Amino acid sequence: MILARQHMTLLLNALYETGKRRVTVKHPCVDVGELLRVRLEGPFDSPVRFTQSLPEYEKTLDAIQREYGADAYNDLPNHSTYVRSLVASGVLDVLNRDEVDEFVQRHGYRDLEAGHSPVVAGIDANIMPWRMGSVLGIDHVDGEADEAGRTPTNGYALATGVKEELDWHYNQYRTASLVKAFGDEFKRVDNQPAGDNREGFLGLYEFRRLMADRNVDLVESGTGDDNIVAAYRAFATETRKDIVLFSNDFGFIDRAMDAGVPAQHVDFPRTLPRKSKATWDDIADLVYYLAVRFGVLVLPGATLYGVWNGKDGRHWQHEEIVVDPRSPIVEEALQRDQQIVDAFDE
Repeated sequence: MILARQHMTLLLNALYETGKRRVTVKHPCVDVGELLRVRLEGPFDSPVRFTQSLPEYEKTLDAIQREYGADAYNDLPNHSTYVRSLVASGVLDVLNRDEVDEFVQRHGYRDLEAGHSPVVAGIDANIMPWRMGSVLGIDHVDGEADEAGRTPTNGYALATGVKEELDWHYNQYRTASLVKAFGDEFKRVDNQPAGDNREGFLGLYEFRRLMADRNVDLVESGTGDDNIVAAYRAFATETRKDIVLFSNDFGFIDRAMDAGVPAQHVDFPRTLPRKSKATWDDIADLVYYLAVRFGVLVLPGATLYGVWNGKDGRHWQHEEIVVDPRSPIVEEALQRDQQIVDAFDE
């Protein structure tokens, strides 16, 4: 059963209705084990408890490398990518939220009717996969407007060099080593992006989504920080639009500031709290991101495939994963709700 990211709450509904309200999120490999657990309660404040701290997760990765070798180790996200999945979903926030908000307040919310220059946002490749426009509150469509109705920014400026840095992949052909390390579920991930390449695919399709759904100026550039920053500076000089840049790379930020282009570093949490609270929508997004990045996840009553050997560009574009129910009652509830949603969408 294929389920889109926007409909992942259907899975949560099916689990809730069938009495599976304590939801463990596990990797199929017992040596990786449980990542977190969710208690499905209120739609806006369901508890999320992290089973492994970041140091414990790092020890898990080291143990996987010693036991199973490079293929298995490289297929798993490092602790930084794991945290970014948590932030992208809204389960955790960026570490420097106050700094980001102050930066956006200082440079954004332009009064175009008063003759102010529009401001557009550029997003570096290292944070492109994680829906940063929404996370940072800078999106001109879903970002919060001020009292005068002005949006945080007026669109995006996307450098072609950023897209080129994301537009590469390595398909996993040596699935036998993954099956040996992680289990039979990984027989289905052959000829699919491997490891960090899945993160690159998330970034590439986020770039394409913004191009299709948002106000975007495409900025021609080469790859590398120097070329991308120079292209942004030239664009700002040649147009009536100001640019603000966002990156997790201090080197990129320093180059931008030296070139006179306002830029804000995005900092991610370095530790995990014991628990957090999240909306069902946040939890659904988190399950999607983790399924894609880990490849396969095991939930009560269902196995999720973020990649599988039939996944193509259409599935990536529509943010789809495979849900394989192991419980007949979960499958029945999920199929019923999906039929209702499909009829509504049509």
